[in-house]
Amino acid sequence: MSILGSIARSSSQRATSMLDSLSRSSAAELGWEAAAMARKLARSSGKAAWLAGTTFLVLGIPLLFAMEREMAINEMEYNEQAEIQALLGTSRPPA
Repeated sequence: MSILGSIARSSSQRATSMLDSLSRSSAAELGWEAAAMARKLARSSGKAAWLAGTTFLVLGIPLLFAMEREMAINEMEYNEQAEIQALLGTSRPPA
């Protein structure tokens, strides 16, 4: 059993030393830098999405309501003109 134990210990030591050498490599450093950059990008894109969303809520929604109200008023005026034209007997609808 001591031979099997020593083989297992030596293989685990080799695996540990292999992981240590990989974690110190330039590829690992680039990986860590890429992960840090991805976190920064995610954080900044989240901030940008929040900014765009709140700007739309503050400026866009009231603008949409005002445009809808104006369209309703224009349609009401058009219908009024059409009724007046119909009562007066004029055949052409207002422009």
